[in-house]
Amino acid sequence: MFAVIIDDHKMIAEAIRNSLLSQNIASEIRIYNKATSFFNEKNNSKLPDLIITDLLMPELSGVELLKSYQEYFLLKKHSDYKLIVLSSISDPMTVKMAIRYGANAYMSKESSIEELIDAISDCLDGKKYIGKTLRGNILNSFFNDEQIIYHLSPREKDVLKLICSGKTIKEVANEMHLSYHTVKSYHKNIMKKFKVNRTFDLIVFAMKNGFYQP
Repeated sequence: MFAVIIDDHKMIAEAIRNSLLSQNIASEIRIYNKATSFFNEKNNSKLPDLIITDLLMPELSGVELLKSYQEYFLLKKHSDYKLIVLSSISDPMTVKMAIRYGANAYMSKESSIEELIDAISDCLDGKKYIGKTLRGNILNSFFNDEQIIYHLSPREKDVLKLICSGKTIKEVANEMHLSYHTVKSYHKNIMKKFKVNRTFDLIVFAMKNGFYQP
């Protein structure tokens, strides 16, 4: 198996590589200190079976990073790969967002190598894996979520869908044949209804509450 580790923490990446190689989990492992270095690699004729990636990376992070992986492998016509997020971010919303955006597993950086190997095994078997230290938070989030009904107009739903798909307000305006200020007003109203202050939080909230499915 050919694997890639993408992490700007060199010591962590090298420790993972050495451990996986020593236990014959992979025959070849390459390390990149940022995702863009992997995407721009000119000799990527050999595509990985497994990617282990941090979520907080230079130049790209969060939804942008996960969408970039999807787009990259779609362009390469390579769908037979597994993606494991290994991150210091542990809040339930981020975990759910990562899984919905294509991650096969999500683990804390506090996880052991043994657990990482278990996660790799599950992913190769077609299963999803959530790190042991994160499962309690996910479970508590499930039971503590309040059932809240949010009312959006049809036009607001259209704007929300386009924003969640990665389009800017200007691009949404062009696609919907509306003025920039009109779309910005819709965007502001949706943020107010969802009680969020950033577009990233808006996207995560929309996915969590069923307003958008990638």
